[in-house]
Amino acid sequence: MRAARVSRGIAANIYDKLAVALVQLMLVPIMAAGWGLDTYGVWVLLATIPSFLAFSDLGFASAAGTQMTMAVARGNRDEAVAIMQSACAVIVPVSAAMLLLVLAGCWLVPDALLPTSAAVSPDAARVTLCLLATYGLIALQGSIVTAGFRCEGLFAVGVMWTGHTVLFENIALGAAVMAGATPPVAAAVLLAGRTLALVAQWLVLRRRVGWLTFGWTRVRRETVSALTGPALAVAALPVAQASFLQGTALALGAAAGAAAVPAFTATRTLSRIGLQMTQLVTHALMPEFTAAVAREDRPAQARMLVATLAAAGIVAVPFAVVLVVAGQPLVMLWTRGVIHPPQLLMVVMAATVVLGGLWNPLSNLILAMNRHAGFSYPFVVLALLTMPASYALSTWIGAAGAGLSIAVLDAAMCIVIARMGRRCFVSIGEARVAAGEMLARGRRLLARRPG
Repeated sequence: MRAARVSRGIAANIYDKLAVALVQLMLVPIMAAGWGLDTYGVWVLLATIPSFLAFSDLGFASAAGTQMTMAVARGNRDEAVAIMQSACAVIVPVSAAMLLLVLAGCWLVPDALLPTSAAVSPDAARVTLCLLATYGLIALQGSIVTAGFRCEGLFAVGVMWTGHTVLFENIALGAAVMAGATPPVAAAVLLAGRTLALVAQWLVLRRRVGWLTFGWTRVRRETVSALTGPALAVAALPVAQASFLQGTALALGAAAGAAAVPAFTATRTLSRIGLQMTQLVTHALMPEFTAAVAREDRPAQARMLVATLAAAGIVAVPFAVVLVVAGQPLVMLWTRGVIHPPQLLMVVMAATVVLGGLWNPLSNLILAMNRHAGFSYPFVVLALLTMPASYALSTWIGAAGAGLSIAVLDAAMCIVIARMGRRCFVSIGEARVAAGEMLARGRRLLARRPG
């Protein structure tokens, strides 16, 4: 049963990643050609701001999802309901307050600080930013729905719906841009698509996990207190991710102008497809790894650790080679010659695929244990440093400087995760035994096949 769930989870992850890759590959040429590089660059810069709002649930959804999965693994559904309702008691009011602050800030910020172009006035930029911020906070509410699927062993269902949502909202966005929509209208389309998709996900959760009741009757102060430590550590992760993913784009834009941003973001998008592929197995294993930790099943933990490392290496290295050898013509073909990334940028982004493909999957397993505080806070500090580093390096080598700052970050995180792994994971001996057993089983399966 566990193998079947993992297989379904991997298949759902593949679908989700393909959906993300498809819309990214589709939207870049559509938006660059439909709006021009200047307006598209403004959109990219405006879209970075809502990414910083991902921390507004304070990490409670992710921490609650792990604790709910452990509770269900121990056969305690009532505890899982109390955890979910206690997390919602924090997420909903904090998100509402954050939305009000962001909407107020959108209209108070001076015009000079807003990214604009000939086609995007300051007022249009404000409206676009308000809509995108609302979209980001609406999307955030889906995190507790995903936790509900995960705790019941329906990780694949939750991921499939995530993929459906990405396709639905971004196909609508692309169609709107092709029809001549301005950035404010495009942001409104994106918001409407995510809202409809979230309602659909909630209805599916109600049908598939009927025992997981929403409400306030089982909110417990002690449960909120127990979640606070892991939750705040989770909240640090999107801050770090936004810092190095979106902050580097902002720093590059400040150093080299908005027109330099699309080359970097297009190359980064291509590289992150490979990075996301390295985590296909890990994401599917996370609920099972959490349950194995709750049951203190060390052999199962060892097998999943070995599978994570093997899958990451098999994907990351070949993808990095392809990026170095053929990445530049691929981006030019993909964008119909509109974007011409430098070869040096391809090389440094290939390095991020290998380095990030090593530490990201392992960090997910640590996250599945709710022991992520040991790497999340160093990650924040290092990620924040990428913004000034990106600015300085971009004035020297252009867009490749932004990529180089990310590569340095990934190298530092490999060291952090390696040190943590010695304390959190099974011993090297246990992993070696698991690897031997898995290889022997693989050989037996191959020997049974005809020919």
